[in-house]
Amino acid sequence: MNPFGLPDHQLAAFARPVLEYLPAGFDAEEAEQAEIDDVGSLATLASPNVAAARIARLGVKVSVEDMTERLLETSDERTVVSGLRYRNLDPDFPFVAVKTTARVNGLSAVNALAAQVSGAYRGVDLRGFTFWEQPGLEELDAESWATCMAGSLSAATRTGERDLPGFLTISWPEAAGEVFPDYQHEHQAWRSDAPGLAPFVSESDLEGLQEAADQGLLMSLRDDHGFAGLAAATISPLFGRRALCMLDILLSKRLRGRGLAAAVQSSFLAGQRSGADTVWGQIHAENQPSMRTARKLDRRAVQQEYFVSLTGR
Repeated sequence: MNPFGLPDHQLAAFARPVLEYLPAGFDAEEAEQAEIDDVGSLATLASPNVAAARIARLGVKVSVEDMTERLLETSDERTVVSGLRYRNLDPDFPFVAVKTTARVNGLSAVNALAAQVSGAYRGVDLRGFTFWEQPGLEELDAESWATCMAGSLSAATRTGERDLPGFLTISWPEAAGEVFPDYQHEHQAWRSDAPGLAPFVSESDLEGLQEAADQGLLMSLRDDHGFAGLAAATISPLFGRRALCMLDILLSKRLRGRGLAAAVQSSFLAGQRSGADTVWGQIHAENQPSMRTARKLDRRAVQQEYFVSLTGR
């Protein structure tokens, strides 16, 4: 028996949807194991103690049962795992993340999940639920949230976008605390300037940036005025392949809008020494500047997070 008490064949079935749209060049066996591992990580949220700790940390008024990761359905035809989440840790925006062994690429599948989620979480004033699927599914009654943009790391560093202006200098700090206060200040300024995107973009914490620094994946920028921005990443597999996941690209307010983001990211990728050959990251579908930067570096959409609203249904 495996996570959630599932037999091996039902656990392996979580890979079926992904394998139908797995991008060329990725290994099917690696992708299958990655999906199984993901279900295992979700199963760790099924402990009542973990659920109680999450409730306390978020400061929300829900039951331990509601916060506990659960099986909504289990059969050889379809198994569904769900768990309560809060968008960017906002206690006023609860939603349910769904993972299933069946494709959710049509209205009938969306409606079936909506009914299941609504019935299972009657005690929570849900905004909706999310699931990951193939990009570009236009017929769904759903919003596009995060887009997984991925590409070859070598392509991203040979695109001709790598030249930084001479007034910027690069360093690779070993202690994230050296840049964290300046980063926080600039990130908060960005949030004020982009209120529509702010709820979807999390600020990296000191611990996360330190992990990046420990992996040699934190790059700081300076100019004559001081801190000018940073780039950060972590080693995180994509469909089972060792890959570099971009955590943050942030420029100071005085440098935004000057077309520097692609050069910063390309310089960062050229300078790091992770040994990965793939770069990816999740970008909100409405974050057009970041989308343009990713495309300039030859990254393409490989997976999409969809949000289905339950209000008014």
